[in-house]
Amino acid sequence: MRYLLAMLLGTVIAVVAAIFVAGPVASWLSRSLTYSSPDGQNAVEQGVFIATMAIAMAIGWGVGWALGRPFAKRARLD
Repeated sequence: MRYLLAMLLGTVIAVVAAIFVAGPVASWLSRSLTYSSPDGQNAVEQGVFIATMAIAMAIGWGVGWALGRPFAKRARLD
């Protein structure tokens, strides 16, 4: 159950970050740098978008893992 909760919250937080956070952060960062071609700006924007989503998924996984602690089965020492 702990893994399920971690995966669920990781996915939900990554989707929320993709909708509300990753786009504005990627646009802001890609506009703040100078490039020699438009392809460079596009590559930076895509990389920042994916990195933001990966960070959000890791945070969601950690929160889900922490919240799932009560559902973890205790190891038997029989």
